[in-house]
Parts: sequence; structure tokens; C-alpha cells
Amino acid sequence: MKKFCITLIIGTLCSVSRAQKSENIFDKADLNAYSQVRFSSNFKDNYNFSLRRLKFWLKSAPDFSENWSYKIQTTISSTHNETFFLQDVKLGYKTGVWSFDFGQFVPGYSLQRFQSDYRLPVIERAKVINCLIPDGTLGARDIGFQANVKTKNNIIKLSLGIFNGYGIKEFRLNNKGVMITHKTVLNIPFENGNLQTGWSGQFRKADNLNIPKVLPDTVLFSGNDFRYNFFIKYCYKNVKIQAEYLTAFLNKEKTDGWYLLSLLSLNKKNEIVFAYEDYKDLIPETKDLPYFHIGYNYLINSCKIKLFFDNYFQINNHLIQNYTASVQLQIFFNQNI
Repeated sequence: MKKFCITLIIGTLCSVSRAQKSENIFDKADLNAYSQVRFSSNFKDNYNFSLRRLKFWLKSAPDFSENWSYKIQTTISSTHNETFFLQDVKLGYKTGVWSFDFGQFVPGYSLQRFQSDYRLPVIERAKVINCLIPDGTLGARDIGFQANVKTKNNIIKLSLGIFNGYGIKEFRLNNKGVMITHKTVLNIPFENGNLQTGWSGQFRKADNLNIPKVLPDTVLFSGNDFRYNFFIKYCYKNVKIQAEYLTAFLNKEKTDGWYLLSLLSLNKKNEIVFAYEDYKDLIPETKDLPYFHIGYNYLINSCKIKLFFDNYFQINNHLIQNYTASVQLQIFFNQNI
């Protein structure tokens, strides 16, 4: 199915290119990649180097077309046993304040999920984001269609999408489910800062769906999956604070969580980070204790060459447990970002 999607979209792009009398779509393309190499340890019995990400993407340049665009993205990671993982195969069309996305991509939902990995001040997204966005544990993406609209001043942005509803880690020839998503974003600029807030919603008619890290691995869920999300982000000069709340109702069972993330930029080179995460799943065996991040980042060349120093832990009965210290180096191969 993934090969079919790539063939279909590249074929469409070639048709658009011919229609515009362009010899090759790749003449007007942006190719980029970055790597994140990490060392983590609990200073007891675990010392581990890993390739957190080696991510590549190819997308249309601004002068490719007045209306059409495309993006193909893949990644390789130690967490995926060093195999390439196809992420985005997306074709876009824009006209006026409207835009439309087709193919395989992340449905419009949540604030942090649409903040690029390389721009995040923490080395990992909040656990509740990874688990409770529509396809968080199913590849984070889905195949479908999404319509987007925004006001001319970008104060309000809306999206509405319809997808298969079972992620991208499998393909079902006979799909009995469907997923609908929505996202509303409100941007309020002011002197030396910005306030962004909004909400997301999702309804899925699930059919024998395995939802790891939310439900036990032995459970195949069928029925109504309704989720919603509220988010807010406040930026003023060198301070950034954001928070999100996510919840899911799987038939009559409820799971939810939230996070708070703060960033203090001391200058263009130094960042102090603090984050708090709280997520409660529907797996009886897990202990749903909050997690903390305390970190420091050194921006050697903005986010193009960046060092992360992160401390990740839980507190139980006033004692630190599950502590992990990490050092991560991020490097872009193409500095034009």
C-alpha cells in the first residue's frame, strides 16, 4: 500500500509538472535531513547509545506551483530496529484561504504534535501526546483527506479530515471503520509576544483495533472512540509556556492526561527547560505516576547544530525513580531551513 501511495502521488506530481511545462518536478524541490544521536544512562545498569532519528524529506519548493505542493518523508531509528519507516506521502492543493491535503500524513490534532522534533526544547514529546492523538501508537499518521481554512491574517485556522481510522502500520482491504478529525487554532499577537489557543476533536468507528499503551495488548477494541484536546501557548520575549489536556472515551471507558512545558531563553545560545507530564492509561498493570523533565540546551548554530542535556524521572513517596539522563546531538545536513 505504501509503495502504491508513493507511485500514485509521484505520478500525479509528474502530471502536474508536465501541465506546467516543467521538465522535472525535482528541479523545484527542497531536500533536507537531520540526525539526532543520543547517549542515555541511569548511572546504575544501563548505558546506551542510540540513533534517535535520521530523518529525510523531499518537498516542493515555493516556486514549484502556485496551487500544488507535495511532501515525502521517511525516517530511520534505533527504536525501529534501524529499518526505514515511511511517514508522509502527501499531496496538497491551495487556493485563496483554503487548502486541501491528500494521502498519508498526521491528522490535524494537538499543538505539540505539530511542533517539529528538531524545534522542540525537550528530547521527546509528552507521553500523553504520543498515546492519545488519533493514531499516536499506530504510526501517528493515517491515510485520507483533510480540508483547511484560515483567515487572511492567520488569526483563526480550522481543519476537518476524514481517514481510514486504523493508522499506517497495517492495511485493511475491507475497512469497516472511519475516523473524522477537527482542529481549531486561535492566534492572538501582541507586542513582544503571542498567545495561541484552541481545541481538537476526533470520532472513530473502530473495528478490532489494537491500541497499545492505551489498552492492554490482548484487547482488540471495537466501538466508538471519541477524543478531544485543549491547548494553550504563551510567548513573551524570552519565555515560552504551553500546556495541553487530552482525553479519550473508548465506549464508556475514559483515559486522559496533560503536560506543562516551559522554556527560558537566556540568550540566543542557552535554554533552560522544565516539563511536567501526567498520563493515565487503561492498563491495570501500569503505575500512572507523573514524569518530570529538567533540561539545558546549547544552540551551537540555532537548531541546525544543537546539544540537549535532559533529566527524565518520576517521584514516588518523595523519592526519585526511573531516572534517565540523556545527551543528544542534533545536526542538519542541509543548513537551509
